[in-house]
Amino acid sequence: MSVFKAILKSLKANIMTIIVYLAIFTIFGNMQAKANASTQDTAFEEVTVTVAVTDNDNSTLSKAVVDYLEETQNVVSPKTDDPMVMNDNARFSIYDYALIIPEDFESKVLSGDTENLLTYIAPGTTASQFLLTEKLNDYLQDIVIYLNSGYSEAEAISLTHEQMIELNETKATIIDESDKNHRSFFAGMFLFNGYTLLMILSICCATVVTFMKNKDVSNRISVSGMHFFTRNAAAIGAVFFIGTILTTFAILVIHVMGSVNDNKFWFYAIDTYSLMFVGLGLAYFICSLTANENLINMVANMVVLSMSFLCGVFVDTQFLSSSIIKVAHFMPLYWYTTAIKFINDNPVGNIWCGKFASYLVIEILFALVFFTAGMIVSRKKEQYAI
Repeated sequence: MSVFKAILKSLKANIMTIIVYLAIFTIFGNMQAKANASTQDTAFEEVTVTVAVTDNDNSTLSKAVVDYLEETQNVVSPKTDDPMVMNDNARFSIYDYALIIPEDFESKVLSGDTENLLTYIAPGTTASQFLLTEKLNDYLQDIVIYLNSGYSEAEAISLTHEQMIELNETKATIIDESDKNHRSFFAGMFLFNGYTLLMILSICCATVVTFMKNKDVSNRISVSGMHFFTRNAAAIGAVFFIGTILTTFAILVIHVMGSVNDNKFWFYAIDTYSLMFVGLGLAYFICSLTANENLINMVANMVVLSMSFLCGVFVDTQFLSSSIIKVAHFMPLYWYTTAIKFINDNPVGNIWCGKFASYLVIEILFALVFFTAGMIVSRKKEQYAI
């Protein structure tokens, strides 16, 4: 019990490291997960645009255009006549869109000239802004068609207005029952967790094991009369206890941050516990290489960051070349992210299968490789008294 308590006390030296990486995880992981999250419910959503309208013509037709916008969008005053100021206001999201109707607007439309008639000012960064421009162009073209067909101006405006309002009320339904085309919030958070959890485990647990290898600490434990097996069992138990606590805490953070219930959550958690063994194995391997805390941090950052970029944590694997993907197959984090995507892409009833189990087994095998490599390095160091 004394060895167990000593190891837990040594963890206090890494509290700041844990806090820093958890802060990175909660802030940047949450941002990335929310930015990339999508569901069938939000695949298509009608957006109302805030439009600043300047009517320099003040004619029957220009007023009809403004009336149409007031019924379908949020019309506001630009509070300026300067196009440059309007442009700045649109870019800084004071309003989404600015429309300038010229003085000779009605006369040009009645003559059939609608090309580049209206002045649009918009950042052009959203589909809703582009669609509004297309709607206004369609509005003017319909007016001209009705006029050319013999209708009066009042009739052309009335028919076009009625038609455009009816089209605006059209609802689109996207039938997409495949999870493969969407990424849930939990999938994004657990993907980013691959980086943070490995960093926390590899640094903290490597430092703890290094603490146990300290000559003074080792001598004090040796003279305590505690059996060799008991000492090592306590050390191993403490390290696994620390790893389990840190992993469970990371999973709980994700659960608390998730705003919706997801039946796949426990599958994500199982994959994360498999990654925990990889983190512990990596920690043991790193501490077998060096006892210097600065070098432990450097090696952990180098290894984990490299895997995160190559295995789909920071950059989705669909954007990586086939040669990089082939290299990533020899890294444990690749199989963790592959399992996360497999969970996200499949219905709950189809997740627990041989394919998913093989991903977990491969992660455990990588953990055993790290443990074995660490033992070989430690053994060689003892033989040659390095």
